[in-house]
Amino acid sequence: MNLEKLNDLVFEFKGHTGYIKINRPPNNFFDAELIGEIADVLEEMDKDDECRSIILYSEGKHFCAGADFTRSSMKEESDPYEKLYQQAVRLFRTKKPIVGVIQGAAVGGGLGVSLACDFRVACSESRFSANFAKLAFHQGFGTTITLPRVVGHQKASLMLLTGRRITGDEAFDIGLADYLVPKEELMSSAENLAREINSAGPLGVQAIRSTIREGLADEIEKITHWELSEQNRLRETDDFKEGIKASLDRRNPEFKSK
Repeated sequence: MNLEKLNDLVFEFKGHTGYIKINRPPNNFFDAELIGEIADVLEEMDKDDECRSIILYSEGKHFCAGADFTRSSMKEESDPYEKLYQQAVRLFRTKKPIVGVIQGAAVGGGLGVSLACDFRVACSESRFSANFAKLAFHQGFGTTITLPRVVGHQKASLMLLTGRRITGDEAFDIGLADYLVPKEELMSSAENLAREINSAGPLGVQAIRSTIREGLADEIEKITHWELSEQNRLRETDDFKEGIKASLDRRNPEFKSK
């Protein structure tokens, strides 16, 4: 793989850390191609003994505002969601610890991407939302598994069933963010954590990470099939169409359970 010829990512390697920047500003919407490209880089770094950690971050206002299926590459797919989740599972099968830098919003599928990281560094301006219920929709990207695993069942249920958006401060309080720092210190804080990981024995770190994440990728693979089934069913409902329209019109939706 040629890491210098990436489409919507920028990659650097410095001091045992691989830096992966999502480069679709300002919202950094993703599709299967982008997630596959992140997985390609992570898998390449798994082969490199000099790499001990990864920092995943984004260019622009937001970390990731969710999925974008309007891109031509996605329209050509018979089932772009299925392909997307196949690529998503690959993220969870990689070996090196990932530190996510969350500026602005991590919303919907973007929250799912942030939860593929081992750690999240946030600021007060960060926003996290599993906004699917607001659209009469169902969560994806394995969020059914990853969100409760990070914040606990009750807090995950509260986020998922209300679709509410929480601040970086609230995310830190419930454990969704591991560090809360001023916005201008996001990257330096992530780098400090990466250096701390890098100073530990790399073989031990990978072994420990493997055991504490035992079975996670298989769970993600299984649950994404269920999530996709629910998404496909709900996508055909009037409520989903109303949820999307209301979101675009910036008004409260009027759901009718149809």
